[in-house]
Amino acid sequence: MKIGIVGAGASGVFLAIRLKERNPSFDVTLIERNDKILKKVLVTGNGRCNYANTGDLKDKYNDKFANKLLEDFNANDIIKAFDSFGVHPTYTGELVFPVSLNAQTVVLMMNRKITELGIKVFTNEKVIDYQKKNDQFVVKSENNEFIFDKLVLSSGGKSYPQLGTDGTVIDILNKHGYKIKELSPTLCPIKVKENTKKISGQRVKSRVSLCQNNKIIYQEDGEVLFKDDGLSGIVILNISSKINRLNNRNNVQIVLDLAPSYTKTGKERYDEYVSPKVAEYLLGNNLDIHHLAFTFKAFYDYQIAEVSHGGLALEEVTDSLESKKEKGLYFTGELLDVDGMCGGYNLMFAFASAEKVKKALGE
Repeated sequence: MKIGIVGAGASGVFLAIRLKERNPSFDVTLIERNDKILKKVLVTGNGRCNYANTGDLKDKYNDKFANKLLEDFNANDIIKAFDSFGVHPTYTGELVFPVSLNAQTVVLMMNRKITELGIKVFTNEKVIDYQKKNDQFVVKSENNEFIFDKLVLSSGGKSYPQLGTDGTVIDILNKHGYKIKELSPTLCPIKVKENTKKISGQRVKSRVSLCQNNKIIYQEDGEVLFKDDGLSGIVILNISSKINRLNNRNNVQIVLDLAPSYTKTGKERYDEYVSPKVAEYLLGNNLDIHHLAFTFKAFYDYQIAEVSHGGLALEEVTDSLESKKEKGLYFTGELLDVDGMCGGYNLMFAFASAEKVKKALGE
């Protein structure tokens, strides 16, 4: 069987390896638009590649479909698979990293497996369309034409377009009549309506509350980084994920408590809990250290968003991630309308979705 995988990112490469390991007779081909594979993996986890999370999955994804896949192929299964590739785990709490704490190790070991297994890789091949003809798929790139018995689209969404995921395949699917949920950046900094330029670059420990219509809908403790026109930090990236899940973005505020352990903090003592610059900002604008409210304006763009929200609607696929329209066509990873919070959850979905397709194709 000839199987083509468009997109040699996390889910595409994982699928190719797992599929070829299980079915050595299969002819497996990866088609990648970049000059190298797994480019986006190199920047995950700040270059350390947090590839799994052993914690609770409750409310970590925008759709429970992800949780179903991860019941079948969980964090421990992912850790075991990567260990067999030569990527051995080390733990920081529930977060799982390669023991080298370097994403280059992950890329190196996955490349090594590709070579060992004889998986074909075509780089610098931007796919512009595909067609189904006589139960086969004809994939057209800007340079070549490929024919496969089965086709898997693993090309991602729109995050990090500078690394190749610019939504081209999403546009192709739209042209083919698939329902696409509107895409937007997520796991990204947030622009706010208030002026933060005077404290740009300052970092604060904070209890961060996401509020809508003055009601708290999510809360998390973490470090916040002030930017010229907004907020950043892992906790803010998670807040962006929660905002993306709202039915509307009206009356949304991010409220910071900069001294959550101290309930009575007089203004004359603000500089005991935050930097002098932040204390000056609070006092100069008559702001409350326990209720520093910022109004949501917009997300930062795709260039610095870790993933994209939206994508191929889940009602377009079967439980095995096969197209309901075109038999023999499958989808994995961020191309689908599934996204998770920080902490390895998006990579875990990439791997679990790849494993689901592997079973559909090879077992």
